[in-house]
Amino acid sequence: MLNRLKKAALSKGIGMKDTALSKSAQVAINNHIKEYGKMLKFHVDSQTKSLEMDVMLEGEVEPLKVHIQHYEMTEEGGRHFVELTGITTSRAWINTLATPYLEGKRFEIPAEYARMLKVVA
Repeated sequence: MLNRLKKAALSKGIGMKDTALSKSAQVAINNHIKEYGKMLKFHVDSQTKSLEMDVMLEGEVEPLKVHIQHYEMTEEGGRHFVELTGITTSRAWINTLATPYLEGKRFEIPAEYARMLKVVA
């Protein structure tokens, strides 16, 4: 019984952190993509290290659905990076484009967002 309560409390804590991180990331991403569209949904699952998002791109009638099977965050020399693997979207042509340009590549996280990630993660 005690183990189940501990697991439930841990799960709730992780869920709250994931929700806070998801909302903060959505705001930050929307600031960077406002010329191209708007992030409608952004969900982080820190236990599986996966991401899901819906983006309404300018000129489109349906949101682009994106699933990232795994993300890995690293720090080197005070700089923070994220690496994405298993990227799939609801648009075949974007899947084709995403593989060589995004799959397995490291992207630097701006310092102001990296600080936020440390607090929530």
